Amino acid sequence: MKSWDRTSDDTTVVVTGIGMTTAIAEDRENTWQQILQGSSGIKFDYQLQLPIARIDYLPSFNDHSKLLTQSRAQSLIQKSVLEAIADADLQVLLPNCGVVIGSSRSNQRELELLLNNPDKKLIQDFWQYYQSANLSSQIASLLQTQAPVLAPMAACATANWAIAQAYELIRSGHCDLAIAGSTDSAITPLTIAGFQKIGVLAQTGVHPFSDEREGFALGEGAAVLVLESLKSAKQRGSQIYGRVLGWGITNDAYHATSPNPDNQMAAIAIKDCLERSQITANEVGYINVHGTATKLNDAREADLINQFFPNSLTSATKGATGHTLGATGMIEAAFCLLALRDRILPPTVGMKTPAFKIPMIQHTEISPNLEYALNFSFGFGGQNAIVAFGQYSNPK
Repeated sequence: MKSWDRTSDDTTVVVTGIGMTTAIAEDRENTWQQILQGSSGIKFDYQLQLPIARIDYLPSFNDHSKLLTQSRAQSLIQKSVLEAIADADLQVLLPNCGVVIGSSRSNQRELELLLNNPDKKLIQDFWQYYQSANLSSQIASLLQTQAPVLAPMAACATANWAIAQAYELIRSGHCDLAIAGSTDSAITPLTIAGFQKIGVLAQTGVHPFSDEREGFALGEGAAVLVLESLKSAKQRGSQIYGRVLGWGITNDAYHATSPNPDNQMAAIAIKDCLERSQITANEVGYINVHGTATKLNDAREADLINQFFPNSLTSATKGATGHTLGATGMIEAAFCLLALRDRILPPTVGMKTPAFKIPMIQHTEISPNLEYALNFSFGFGGQNAIVAFGQYSNPK
């Protein structure tokens, strides 16, 4: 039996809960409704002189006197975890629940605050709370789990890594239930300086796949999926958003920030995902692309879509949420699952003059026959990560 065969309720993985915190709204359903209406959480910050997607409904904690043992990224992921658990009709404690929490910048925000205020006692008191793996370990402590706990970091492809790892924990029999989440809150001087240096930050607005595109706006956010074996979901009588069908992950091994122009490894990630998922490219009804609104990434994704999915409807949602780095793919995975649930496709918020001949969604569309959706994520360092989702009501 091939490792990607899905032949039983034990190895079929479904999503039974979703939690989400974004600059558009503070929960799953309000974020979804806002994006369907074409709303955006991106605002121009006159102090930074940049458009950003900051979460305004949480305290800012912008000075060292308000440093807490729970970082801002941690507070975002914990909020989303609790929403996802409640949505799945679960309660803490969850001693047999796998935990996979990823982030690109982790607690960098708080570390910068500490380093900018070099009080030795302050650093000694708080340093331990802001290590990278603490994001997952604190969620594990919240759930009191004794199952595997993982903390992937793969730049802006982190979230799809987290989904793939949680999926494999269930398929391999390590647990029947796993949480896949990702979070980032890195609108910080070091992050801004780095992205400005390589020229990928928008100066006026975010316009994915448009002639006017000039880069992305940094955002904050978190999202969480509750993954469960179909057997467990049936036993609990759970709602099911959809199935996690498979994944494909590769690396270009080419450049620190630029994708390989030949797209070979990204193409292999797509092929691997489709093969594991046991679907064809022609069956994919919707793709949520990475869509950073940068010159290189949008052109690269347009080539991939033309090569594999010339008829699949496609949208980019970072014009609404901002680019939340390691959290972005989890937010977009949630959009894929909500699209499957409602059979409604979100628009490409911020799109102006189309730059490519691909089927981009400019306005919310009803898709009554939607069966399969793909989530594209690409990260610095050549990370390519694709995850496929499908309707549960029509298992293939």
